[in-house]
Amino acid sequence: MSAPDSAGPAKRSRPWLTVLKLVLAVAVVALVVRVVPWRDELRHKSDTETRVYHGVIEGEWKAERVRFRLEAGPERAALPAEWTGAEPQGDVIEVERSATTTWQPGMPRVFHDVESSGLVIALGLATLGVLATAARWWRLLGAAGCPSSLYDATRLSFIGFFFNIVVPGLTGGDLVKAVMIARSHPERRAAAAMSVLVDRLIGVLVLASMGAIAIVLQDDKFPYPRAPIYLGLAAAALGIPAYLSTTVRRAIGFDRLVERLPGSKLIRKIDEAVTVYSRSPREFGLALLFSIVNQSCVMAALVVLGRSFGDTTLRLVDYVVVGAVGNLASAVPLTPGGVGVTEMLYGQMTAALGGTFSVGFAVSIAWRLCMIGIGLAGGLFVLAPGGRMSEAERAELSKSP
Repeated sequence: MSAPDSAGPAKRSRPWLTVLKLVLAVAVVALVVRVVPWRDELRHKSDTETRVYHGVIEGEWKAERVRFRLEAGPERAALPAEWTGAEPQGDVIEVERSATTTWQPGMPRVFHDVESSGLVIALGLATLGVLATAARWWRLLGAAGCPSSLYDATRLSFIGFFFNIVVPGLTGGDLVKAVMIARSHPERRAAAAMSVLVDRLIGVLVLASMGAIAIVLQDDKFPYPRAPIYLGLAAAALGIPAYLSTTVRRAIGFDRLVERLPGSKLIRKIDEAVTVYSRSPREFGLALLFSIVNQSCVMAALVVLGRSFGDTTLRLVDYVVVGAVGNLASAVPLTPGGVGVTEMLYGQMTAALGGTFSVGFAVSIAWRLCMIGIGLAGGLFVLAPGGRMSEAERAELSKSP
């Protein structure tokens, strides 16, 4: 989808931004290649250091006791004393999982040992989650005075996934959805297009809330400071009702404040698009419910993937934290589609919560593959009647910032 030359300076700057994202993506992928464990590792953690030995785990790596064939055959004196209680058989030692002794498989072993049935179940859950987001947007369109059929909302949602995931680096699935839904509501083009933004904001809000609540429920297991999370929850609980309250808005002179801000016209459009839903509490409540269903399907899929890759350590609440942090980070356009960034976060968060980096990394890759599969299915809707954009719509899309 090439842009015409008349797109202006904003459009001409886009190739540089795309190149910058691609360079950053290559750098992140290079870092990932260096950090990801490609070989089986045996680790011993003491008060002063963590020593890593490479080799091969013999047998089932998920067991509590394994035989490990050392790669370099270090001298017996170099091994921790607790590993040398039994006579080593050549380069093979037998170790038991403990507070000081852990191991993790390399990525090839993790994918080789995956239970394929779990991948199918996760794909099914991901599809249900996408259908829930389509239903959420359908209810928001109705509340904005742009009634559409559930089929049209579902069709455009899948088309959005196609452009957002399968073709990274373009304008994005949300923008494609906004342009195409405006076609169906020429008299309320702005409201129809802004419904896409509100839909995304609700999804992010519910995901962040679920992640924050899960962190609060983790007792002392969460390894990072919680004060910002508590403050964020309190701010959302107080700020959202205050923002929607006509009494509060009148008291602080909200309209006058907006007029003084740069980009006040755009801010006012966004404000009108958001506040219109406060006048339809039933529809807004249904949208929140569908968003909760969507995120529940996502978290259930992550649990299934984790168990399929052999994780037996993380709890449901841990997967909610990993999924929330990783998926929120993927929404930040540092690299096309968040490639590399999301995988690293999944691996690091899984390891920090008591699992293994390899499994967390593998779960992220498998989840991305599920999304790509759904995006490919969305490509079928592009070929269906009404799935193609007109020349005018393509021109509008190319001029969008």
